[in-house]
Amino acid sequence: MIVKTSNFKSLLIALMMGAIMGGAMGANAQGKVIINEFSTGLSGKNGQDFIEIKNAGIGAANISNYTIAINNEIIRIPANTLVQEGGYFLVNASKMITAGAANISIVLSDSSNKMVDAVSGKASDASNTKFESLLNANGIGNIFSRKVDGDCIWVMDSIQTAGFSNAKNGAQSSLQISKLVAMNTNCSSGKVNFTIENTNASKYFSMSYVLGFDANNDGKFNTSDRFENGTDTSAPVVEINNLYSTGSYKIMLEPISGCNQQVFDFKIDPCITMAVRLKKFTGNNNGKVNNFNIEIETDADLKELRLEASINGNQFEKISNVPFQNRAGLQNISFNSNPSQHSYFRIAMTDVNNKTTYSPIVHLSAAVQQISKMTASPNPFNDIVNLQVQSEKNEKAVVNFYATNGALAFTQTVDLMSGNNNIRFQTSQLQKGMYIVAIRNASSQQAQITRVMKG
Repeated sequence: MIVKTSNFKSLLIALMMGAIMGGAMGANAQGKVIINEFSTGLSGKNGQDFIEIKNAGIGAANISNYTIAINNEIIRIPANTLVQEGGYFLVNASKMITAGAANISIVLSDSSNKMVDAVSGKASDASNTKFESLLNANGIGNIFSRKVDGDCIWVMDSIQTAGFSNAKNGAQSSLQISKLVAMNTNCSSGKVNFTIENTNASKYFSMSYVLGFDANNDGKFNTSDRFENGTDTSAPVVEINNLYSTGSYKIMLEPISGCNQQVFDFKIDPCITMAVRLKKFTGNNNGKVNNFNIEIETDADLKELRLEASINGNQFEKISNVPFQNRAGLQNISFNSNPSQHSYFRIAMTDVNNKTTYSPIVHLSAAVQQISKMTASPNPFNDIVNLQVQSEKNEKAVVNFYATNGALAFTQTVDLMSGNNNIRFQTSQLQKGMYIVAIRNASSQQAQITRVMKG
C-alpha cells in the first residue's frame, strides 16, 4: 500500500518559522458541482423541466456564468451565483427536455467553457469517458436521478426530489467507504484511513481527494482555511499520514470514474495521556435503537464516562452516562441509546483530575421519525397553499418554509386541534420555486417535512 503523506505538518512548522507568506497555502473554494437530477417532458409542457446541480465538494462553489447545454437549448447561470457545500441549485429549462434516455444529452461547463460534468444516453457519446451513461437507468417515470447524491448509478422515478437529497430510506451508495481515525503513537501527528469495502475495490482507484483543515476552528471550510489535493493509487485503502495532531478536517474522496464523490468529517483530538487507553468505539443503528460498543483499558479510576451526540458533527452535547463504575484493566462495554435526530456520537472520558479526552467520532444515520402525516394542496401552488396535518392533541406548532439553499423564507406559529387540521397560508411574499416545509409540534422533537412548489 502506498501511503500518502500530508504536507500540513510541514506547512505548520514552516508557518511557525515565518517561512510562508500570505496566500502560499493555496486555500481556494473547494466546491465540486455535478448534475444530480433532472426531469424530461414534465407535464408535457415547455418551461416545466428542471435540472438540479449539486455541490458535492467541501467548500462553496462559484458557478457564475456556467452553462448547461441540453439537446435544444443552452442555459447560462447568472453571475454571482454561489452554491454552498452540500447545497443544490435548480435550473428550469424553457423548452421541454426530450423524453427517452437514448435522446438525452446534458453538459455542464464552467465559465471558460470547460466541461465539468455530462450525462448522456446517446450511442454517439458512449465511448466518451467524460460522459456518464444513462442507458442502464432502470425504473419507471420521467425523473432521472442518481441513486443517492453523487452516485454513478442513475435511476428513473415518477417522484422528483429537486432541491434535496436523492437518498430514499434504505438507499446506499454503490461505493461503500469506511473510515478509521487514529493518532500516531508518538502523539505528535495524526492519520486517517479510508477503506473501500466493495469486493472490486481496485476499479475505483486511483482515488483522488481534496482535504481541508479548519485552521481557524470556526466549523466552516473556506478561504481562511488550508486545503491540499492528493491521489492514492493503492487499493483498497487511502491512508493519509502526518496530519496536525489536533483539529477538525473535511475530505472529499472521488474515484477515477469521476462520480461517487463522498465527503467525510473527522476530528483528531489530543492524544490520551492519562492512564486510559480507548481501544475501540463502534456503533450501529438497527432502526429501533442505537447500539454502541467500547473496549477500554485503564489503570486508574475514571470520574465519568459519557456519550455525547451532535447533529452536525461539530457541537456536541451530553445525552447519557456510560455504565462504568470503579473498573480497572481491560473492559468491554455494550450499551444502547434511543434514536434521535443526532447522527454523530463520541465518548467523553473525564478522569479524577477533571481532564477530559474524547474518542473518534462515530457517524450513524439519524433516525427518521415523523410525528404525523402531512400533505399539501394544491401542489404546485400560486399564492395560497393548504397543509393537511394530524395532531394527537390541542397544541401550538411552528411551520417553517425553507428555500433549497437552506435559508428560512417564511415562518408562522399555528394552533393545532386534536385530529385533522387544514391550515391555509398566504405566501405572496415567496418567490417562485421549490420549498421544504417543516412543522414541529410543541411537544415533539421530531419535525415533519414535505416539499412544495410555488409556480
